[in-house]
Amino acid sequence: MSITPSVQVGVVPFEPLGTHVLKQFRNLILSGEVAPGDTLPETELASLFKVSRGPIRDAISALEREGLVVSEPRRRARVVVLDEKDIEEIYSLRRSLELLAAERAARHATEEDFAEMRDILTRMETELNEGDPIQLSHLDTAFHDVIYRASRHGRLYKAWTEIRSQVTFFLITRNKAAVSSKSNAIEEHHSLLEALMSRDPERVVKLTDNHLLSAYERLSSAMKDSPTTSS
Repeated sequence: MSITPSVQVGVVPFEPLGTHVLKQFRNLILSGEVAPGDTLPETELASLFKVSRGPIRDAISALEREGLVVSEPRRRARVVVLDEKDIEEIYSLRRSLELLAAERAARHATEEDFAEMRDILTRMETELNEGDPIQLSHLDTAFHDVIYRASRHGRLYKAWTEIRSQVTFFLITRNKAAVSSKSNAIEEHHSLLEALMSRDPERVVKLTDNHLLSAYERLSSAMKDSPTTSS
């Protein structure tokens, strides 16, 4: 494959080389510059990032741990393609974390947290109108990131960061596959924010559970209508 990203890449001073390569490599995947199933040739990537193949191999290993890349013996690494089992596992793990985050955020979120969520929702509506499913997916993740931070639970937030890339990839896949889901998802976020601001933990947990289930069902349905290659 030929990788010709629209964003400029290169070595940035004052940031460890490995960290920089990993961040930009991850961005190639989560920006849609490389698609699910695309192979990741080390030599071409090393030339793109202007580094040796060592940092590329390290980044591939890290992205494999994040669930964005699949490596097989004697074959090039490739971007993961989500199958039904992947979707169910991401959903069920996220649900177990986010219900706790939502319950705690209803008690501990600050006015600054609410303001940040409102700003993200405004940007989500703009992206919906402009038809950018990838940016919409990143903003969706950012909204939930605020909820996790508002839970004021350090270990819970750390657990979330370990699956955040997979959740973003999930949302990108959903927003591309299930076109009608985008406006529904924004309405659900507005309801979540209203419930959080009302300081009603029981209602927030119920809405969160319904919201996550809706996202799971929309993508599962879309994948059944248009099956993809298993990862």
